Amino acid sequence: MRIYFATNRNPDRLDKPTGFGGHFSPSGLTDLRFGSAEVSGPGLDRYTLEVAPEKLDVGAAKASVGQLAGQVLGSQAVFEQVRAEMVAGQQDCMVFIHGFNVGFDEAISRTAQLKRFYGGRPMTWVLFTWPSDGSMLPFKAYASDRDDARASGVALGRGLQKLANFLHGSRPEDFCGQRVHLMTHSMGGYALRWALQSILGSTGSGLRRLLEHILMFAPDEDDDAFELAHKLRALPDMARRVSVYHNAGDLALVTSDVTKGNPDRLGAAGPRNSRALPDKVTVIDCEPVLSLRQDPKGHGYYALNTAVRRDVLAVLDGTAPLDVKGRQYQADTRTYRLRKG
Repeated sequence: MRIYFATNRNPDRLDKPTGFGGHFSPSGLTDLRFGSAEVSGPGLDRYTLEVAPEKLDVGAAKASVGQLAGQVLGSQAVFEQVRAEMVAGQQDCMVFIHGFNVGFDEAISRTAQLKRFYGGRPMTWVLFTWPSDGSMLPFKAYASDRDDARASGVALGRGLQKLANFLHGSRPEDFCGQRVHLMTHSMGGYALRWALQSILGSTGSGLRRLLEHILMFAPDEDDDAFELAHKLRALPDMARRVSVYHNAGDLALVTSDVTKGNPDRLGAAGPRNSRALPDKVTVIDCEPVLSLRQDPKGHGYYALNTAVRRDVLAVLDGTAPLDVKGRQYQADTRTYRLRKG
């Protein structure tokens, strides 16, 4: 199974890396390396890595006169492979951003597991993995990863723009005809906030619709995020639809709320004022269908729960929110609850 990736982590060596660590690239926070992984094994926990060659330095003399033909862009090579797979399989692309305390190896494995879990809709999967390795000191690790997620926003924003621009194509014959979606989990939603702010900063007041669907699972974000310009208020302009999945019994987010001094979490009780959300934002309460036996912390349902999977696949099929089977509409809050059975 093939997974594509982009990362601003530190490579184990600058020339032909064989892996990536838990810190930022020594070339800077926004330095992105691109590649692919062939993942195998019953648990999808083994892989062989292929990192695309990268050569940006063409020398000061050539750079001063704009002679950049000697550059080798790893993104270009990987995006060509992504588009070829999308065209050959007539399938969409899903970009995945993981959350807190996830190493590079685990990020690759988890993305492959998601590709298998959502295999009812074949898609080309692209992982954005940022330095998120945590430590044995949970409070310190959480704060550090939150800083790293914020710092990674510029790299993520740049990568999303490059991918969307490439797949949309600058010429009609380049258009692949498929769609690009984005999935975040936990603190990946916080990284998305800073990617959004980076894109807004680079484009000015306008925001191009880069994506078809944005799926946010258990977002470790403030419950007022969609109300404020410096958080996620402009996110709906970036996609055709935004779906926020939450669980009030999410122990990981309750811990984030109580022990780390954060405001109420978006991924726990949902948005503070869901009635004021734009129509294209849909809020789904997953608590009724979740099982403590399957998911003791109530935080990993995006990769485990079959009712959640059915809902996501219906969303990606383009089903209108009111027509998705297994949902119950909550008129007082303009939200949905998943139903057992």
